[in-house]
Amino acid sequence: MRNSISVRRGAIAACLAAISYVLMYFSFVIIPIVPFMKLDFSDIPILLGLFILGPWAGLEIAAIRSIIYFVLTGVSLPHMIGVGLSFVATMVFCYPLYFMMRDKKFTLKNAVLAIAASMISLTVVLSLTNFFVTIPLYMNLLGMKLGMPLSKMVLFGVVPFNLIKGAIIGGLFALVYCRLESWVSVQAHKFV
Repeated sequence: MRNSISVRRGAIAACLAAISYVLMYFSFVIIPIVPFMKLDFSDIPILLGLFILGPWAGLEIAAIRSIIYFVLTGVSLPHMIGVGLSFVATMVFCYPLYFMMRDKKFTLKNAVLAIAASMISLTVVLSLTNFFVTIPLYMNLLGMKLGMPLSKMVLFGVVPFNLIKGAIIGGLFALVYCRLESWVSVQAHKFV
């Protein structure tokens, strides 16, 4: 019995990782001054996996998605940096939302608070990471040129991008979760 649960858990995680991987291709620029930052919806299946399978599964699903995307889109230094940052962004956004919502009844107030916490977490961590690590790496290793000072790029590009991304992904997940809450709860109890 335990073995079959483990197999089902792995199969669900793999399916959600595959869906997440496919969703990475449906990406678009939302802030023109940072055209290398694109919004995609690949965090939605990862969030579902967190609520169905638990915290380790979210990490597993995001890692599988990122590795597959990295390998299949071309192994290169720019991709490694970008996919690595995407993985960090997923973890930083998804886990606060999960931990704030996992034991609570879905209400608009709870959803808004959890999404706001995730947006703030995403914005702060990604702003600091882009300012101190990612953009300097692109500049030094790849010769990327900025059309403005780094601090302005972070303030007027990275910060609004992550706030918008957090609001859109959080809002979409809230809509999906609201429709699937009872099903997700039943599925989650199968893996406890």
